[in-house]
Amino acid sequence: MKGSFAQFMGANLPAKKYSKKSPTVTRLSFELGGGSTQFIDIGAALSAVNRKAYRAGLYYYVNNIEIYNNETGVVDFHTLPDTWVTKNAWNRGFKLWQKMNRLAGPPLTSGLKPKYHDFKVYMDDRHRQTGTKNPCLYGINSDFDVQACQEWAYSQFVSADDDQDGTANADEFFVHMVGPHSGSSANWTSVGLIQSYADSRATVPQFSPEGVQVGGPEQNDPLVNVFDMSSEEQINDIIDNLAADNDEPPYPASYGGADDARNLCHVTRIGTEVGVGRIGRGSGFCAPFGLICIDPHGIETNFRVVLNIAVGTYHGVHAERA
Repeated sequence: MKGSFAQFMGANLPAKKYSKKSPTVTRLSFELGGGSTQFIDIGAALSAVNRKAYRAGLYYYVNNIEIYNNETGVVDFHTLPDTWVTKNAWNRGFKLWQKMNRLAGPPLTSGLKPKYHDFKVYMDDRHRQTGTKNPCLYGINSDFDVQACQEWAYSQFVSADDDQDGTANADEFFVHMVGPHSGSSANWTSVGLIQSYADSRATVPQFSPEGVQVGGPEQNDPLVNVFDMSSEEQINDIIDNLAADNDEPPYPASYGGADDARNLCHVTRIGTEVGVGRIGRGSGFCAPFGLICIDPHGIETNFRVVLNIAVGTYHGVHAERA
């Protein structure tokens, strides 16, 4: 059969530039159990339903979110904090992981590298223990099929510092973004990337340590007092303010919760009520590395969460590099 599609179907068609370039499912649905904290990995979900490999270490964007539930309660949604600390901690872990894997490269091997080689991290240690929820596709009469990845293996480090148990085995551990390390120095189970990043670098210096009066001696300098014409010591009071105020950063010198497993960013809360066909909706947000924590309150039955992912040029969705 010869001829173009337009010749056989007629000329009443959209222009070629409006042809569908990257067919993509951007509406992700999850069937979740009530009463427990659960986790979603957008990269894994997109891979499962679209039969394409989506990277884990990207910033994904959710246009809006929906909850289907016939029960009175609320559901909180959390992401990783979208800050430079999160980004730098992830990049540091990624570079160390790459360096570790290169140890097994040439000349030791011919350059062994899996086809879908990717740095995948847990949100926190609870995510590692709980696991990741898979998306669903639906039939009629509320029938659905869970779409699981063929393989979505979270990354492991293999340390040259052995587990010190007398066997001289290498210490293998996973990594998560927020919260403290899990395990012990002799045998780590999972290491917090933000805590590790905080422990490995200096914090902001303390410019005015407790008990040190910065700028005090200058108050008695003759040249300073040339313009101090007030009996209330105006210039000296100004110097006191300059010495005492705003000489330290407007944020904690520490990393604000590296030892706290709850330092996530709350992005929305959606309430549900009893009634047929009740739907709750929340506004969109950025999900660093595609990780979302779902925390229901007062909900005991199963419920459905739907993420509407922003459309873009990365396999049909909008995503940005870390």
